[in-house]
Parts: sequence; structure tokens; C-alpha cells
Amino acid sequence: MTLADILTLTGDCSISITALGVTFDGLALYGADRLLRSRKETWIPDGVLPPVLMIKPVRGLDHGARENYLSFIEQNYPRFSIVFTVDSPDDASIGVIRELEALYPDKVSLAIVSERSGANKKMNKVASVARDRNDPYILLNDSDIRVGPNYLREIVAPILSDTTVGAVTCLQRGTPEGGFSSRLSAMLLNSEMIPQALVAYLLMPLTYLYGPTMLFRGEAIRAIGGFDVMKDYLADDYHLGRLIHEKGFRIVLSPTLIDAHIRDEPLSSIVAHEIRWARTYSSLRPWGYSLSFFVRPFLFAVLSLILGVASGNPAISVGAAGLYVLHLALVSYLTGQFLDRPMTHRDGGVWLMRELVSIISYFGSFGRRVFWRGHRYRILPGGALMPLDPVSSPGNTLPKTHRT
Repeated sequence: MTLADILTLTGDCSISITALGVTFDGLALYGADRLLRSRKETWIPDGVLPPVLMIKPVRGLDHGARENYLSFIEQNYPRFSIVFTVDSPDDASIGVIRELEALYPDKVSLAIVSERSGANKKMNKVASVARDRNDPYILLNDSDIRVGPNYLREIVAPILSDTTVGAVTCLQRGTPEGGFSSRLSAMLLNSEMIPQALVAYLLMPLTYLYGPTMLFRGEAIRAIGGFDVMKDYLADDYHLGRLIHEKGFRIVLSPTLIDAHIRDEPLSSIVAHEIRWARTYSSLRPWGYSLSFFVRPFLFAVLSLILGVASGNPAISVGAAGLYVLHLALVSYLTGQFLDRPMTHRDGGVWLMRELVSIISYFGSFGRRVFWRGHRYRILPGGALMPLDPVSSPGNTLPKTHRT
């Protein structure tokens, strides 16, 4: 076998993997269509809608915080309450929360969790608020997202129509509110995270949740031992879903999309966030994440182009270029039609950087140390967090919660 033959064979293998990535795009589109077709437009009368406890853990003042909070407060839903919970009386968000508490005293309250007993500060606060309560439905959602006025009605519908549903979750799309870096973060979310979620939704039963929105049947949460069981885990959304699924409840992905309004931040922060997410995911599903390398067509398309030229076989180069253009077209169609976040010719530079960050985060995923909210941790087998900073070591007492 000559060198040209070896290069041609390698190029053929590389272009086949590129085609696998394009097939993945097609599956994501089919998953999006299936999810949209699951939407039911039935209007539920107010008298049938149950009360919902919404717990919103907050740390610091997010960009557009007041507008984000108001989108949850001004829901077209008859009975619900929101408990904002922080872990310090000096948190920057308290001023906004107290203002909204004065404007909506029947809906909004503040809980300050002054002590903690777990490495996951978010779940520590949630567990403190939910402990010893008997609410029929509990909704957890992030502080940096924004929703439409019918959000609560829409996500409650699946759990009301089927008693086997233990939890409902949603996908979030990125909405850039700045320049290059905010468009990059939004594109990473819209063109990489969401297609992966849609393919998983299409091919297998949902056994995990997406953290920005998690609606629970109270019975399901109590069956797994409450939120306290999650206080030492980084990927609480994954583990909550897994435990609920193991108790025999179903998890439903709602077609309702929520918005993450993303502002500019340093590129180093974007890369660090992507690596932390990748390390978390790879620690939970190491084989699945490792194999995801083969549905990322960029490197294989570039390799095919080079090998086609080197082997004197231009058909390989032309085929690779055509497949990558098709990949771009399918991803662009998905983000434009399903997410209403179309890509334009002005996003060329952003797309190239998105490909580079994706590669960096993939190869950075094989470590187990993460930097999360100002502290260093090691992800242990199974997903538990081991603090690496002395100040992060969990105490031996349960949290004290102060309500206002």
C-alpha cells in the first residue's frame, strides 16, 4: 500500500466521521420537531390549577435581575408564591428582592440561609427552604433566566395530566445582550448544548433534569428524601432526575423555552465555564461524553480537506467541504426555526471561535477539578463534590433560615 493509498483511506474514514456529525444534526432537528408536536394547547381553568411553591436561589445581582424576577412574579397563574433565598444578608440582590417583596407581599418572600451543611450552596439553600414543608408542587428555577407570562401554566400541564410524572423540565436558549463574547456564549448554548439535549430526548427516556427550570411533584421529592440528599453534588439536576426516575416516576421535557439573557464576559470565563460543564458531564457519563467527539465534525472536516489535498484525491476535500456546509445549514436552521435565534453571515467569526472553544472544552473535560462560584472542588466518582479550599469545608450543623 502506497502513502497515497494510506492518506486516501484515512481521508475516507475522516469524511465518514464528518458525515456522522451531520447525521447527529438531522437527529437534533427531528427531536426538535417531535418536542414541538408534543405541545398541547389545552387551556386549564384557574380553579383546577394547584398552588405552586417557587424557590429561587440567588447569589449576587445578575444582569437584568429585576426584569428576570418580574417575569416570574407576573405570571398568568392564580396561586403561587416565590421564596428568594440567599446565603448572606449582604448579598447584592437583597435590595431588589425587598423592593419586590413590598410591591407583591402576597407572592414574594426572602429567606436568608446563614449556615450551610453541604458543598453545593445552591441546594443547601433550597433544602433549607423546602425542609418540613408539604407543598404539592415545588418549582426550582435559576435567577438569571426570563420567561413568558404563561410559563407556569405550560410547565404545570404535563404533571397535572399524568400522576406518573414526577418532574417537568425545560431547555433554555441564549439571548445575547452585548458584543462578541455574549454572542459566543449564546451560540455555544444554542448550537451545541441544545442539539445534544434534543438528540438525547429523541433516543432515550429522560432520566435527568435541566437546572434552569425543575418542577417537582412534592410526592416525588419526598420519596427520594428531599433536597437535602443533593447538598454535596455538583450536578444536582442530573441526580435529582436520576433518583426520581429510579422511584418509578416519569420526567417530561416541556416544549416551553426559557431565556438566558447573556452579557459580555472575558473569554477566559467562558472557557472556564465550558470546561466545568464538560467535566461535570463527563464525570457522570464518561463513555457517552468521550464518544461525543465523533459528532463534532469540525476537526474531521478540516482533516479530510488536508488529506484530500495530500493524497491527490480532491473528491475527499470537496466532500468534506460540502458536508461541513450542510452541518452549518442544519445548525442554522435549528437555531433559527426552533429557537428563534437565527445565525447570520455576521456570525462567521463567532462560529469559528465557538468551534475552537468546543474543542478546548472537550479536551479539558478529562480533569476532575472545577472552580465553581469562587471555590475549588474535586468531582468524586458518582458526582459528589470534595471541597479543596479549607473555607469550603461543610460544617456539621443544619442551616438556619431567616424569613422576612
